[in-house]
Amino acid sequence: MAEDPIVPELRLGLCLYRLGRGDYYYTIAEMVGLGVSTVCSIVQEVCQALVEQLWTNTISRHMPQSRQEVTKKILDMEEFWQFPCCWAAVDGCHIPIKCPSGGLEASKEYHNFKNFYSVVLMALVDSHYRFIWGSCGFPGNSHDSIIFQSTVLWDSIQESCIPEMGRVVGTVNVPPLIVGDAAFPLRTWLMKPYTDAVLSPQQKYFNYRLSRARMVTEGAYGQLKGRWRVLLRKNECDRDLGDSLSKKLDLTFNPDTLGKRNRDEIRELLQMTDCPKTKDTGALAKNVRDALCQKVWLEKETGKVS
Repeated sequence: MAEDPIVPELRLGLCLYRLGRGDYYYTIAEMVGLGVSTVCSIVQEVCQALVEQLWTNTISRHMPQSRQEVTKKILDMEEFWQFPCCWAAVDGCHIPIKCPSGGLEASKEYHNFKNFYSVVLMALVDSHYRFIWGSCGFPGNSHDSIIFQSTVLWDSIQESCIPEMGRVVGTVNVPPLIVGDAAFPLRTWLMKPYTDAVLSPQQKYFNYRLSRARMVTEGAYGQLKGRWRVLLRKNECDRDLGDSLSKKLDLTFNPDTLGKRNRDEIRELLQMTDCPKTKDTGALAKNVRDALCQKVWLEKETGKVS
């Protein structure tokens, strides 16, 4: 006698429970009376469907396309976080994974500086803690700067996917900005804090103001992990059940040979390329940062901003 199919409502409920609570598959299986492998397959299939169907409507729709949309995000960032000319903040977040099999060479790429195995989620966040772009899958040992410069978004911004517009600050025309921490390269459109050993009071205050705007990424990641608590769990269950990386997502696995790829093959699949040194900032980018530094210091001195 054939078994009744599992209804879509139950499949969605199982997936959301797993993502929201982070419980083990065998715990959920005992709770609903299904096999562990069945629950695992359902979660993977529903997750894939959610990404394919909802990404555009929930994430991509917040990416500004017109001058009006960019202006709106800039005004919001300045109103809520008091940093001028900025429409988004960028940062990376480590998502814990089970140690990839295949020995030292296969797993080294995924061992991060925090001393656990992970993949990196790189994202842009606006002033309302909304994710407006994301890329996930780079090994945890990758530097944030290298990851960002290896994405399609980096090339798109270089080719002016953001409308050409600007605001004159002092004598410098400042384009729409993304703010990041010291790990990122300094560009005319990508601001980072001053990193000199000795900073002037103006530079320290600029770093403080930039940090206020940049912290929207920390808030967004905190809300993400608080809502979907599976992201806090290292994938410790049986790998055969797919509770770590599925073979479709695990770039260390070669489906043609059923073996492990070497590091060069993985880097090629991730489209990791040689990037210029982050210290090569350019005079124009420094001029933009100095102009913003003078602007925010003047605001402090005149009492416009607390």
